[in-house]
Amino acid sequence: MSNFTPVFLTISIDGVKGFAIYPYADLVQSSLYKLKGCFDIEMAKVFIDRYKTYLNLKYDGYIIVPAPSYKDADEKRGFNHVQEIFKSMKNIQYHCVNKIKNVKQSDLNFEQRKHIIEALMFDETFDIRNKKILIVDDVFTTGSTMSAMIKLIKEHHPKKIQFLTMSIVLNSSRNHIKK
Repeated sequence: MSNFTPVFLTISIDGVKGFAIYPYADLVQSSLYKLKGCFDIEMAKVFIDRYKTYLNLKYDGYIIVPAPSYKDADEKRGFNHVQEIFKSMKNIQYHCVNKIKNVKQSDLNFEQRKHIIEALMFDETFDIRNKKILIVDDVFTTGSTMSAMIKLIKEHHPKKIQFLTMSIVLNSSRNHIKK
């Protein structure tokens, strides 16, 4: 959507460089709700399609690892919204991190979010050793999911890790990022 105003913010968490496209506010927030809450899969295209050429160049050779949703939420929706948002990038997607507990991040406080790693599991059938990995997510609030995914992925010795988030909560004193 041309009404989306990007911030293109470079951030770092746990020594891993990341990039955020939009602030999580107003139009981005309501559009994401239409995608996730109203199951409007066509909304997935509006978030990064206009930047896909740039993103494909920036992350050439990376394997995308989407932040997972709990499988019941994906089944109810009929799709995984994070996978759909980043589908327009030409990169291969590995769904190697799974959410094994039905934990909704927005229902958790800052301290509870620190334990999100307990709800995630790496699928050992995926070999990411010496591969460049790009972790993607829809919203970066506290960085807890990203931090947990980085930790799980680092244990499997990738060549390089970066992350990309479609949006970031800018006014949150709870996120622990370095700008």
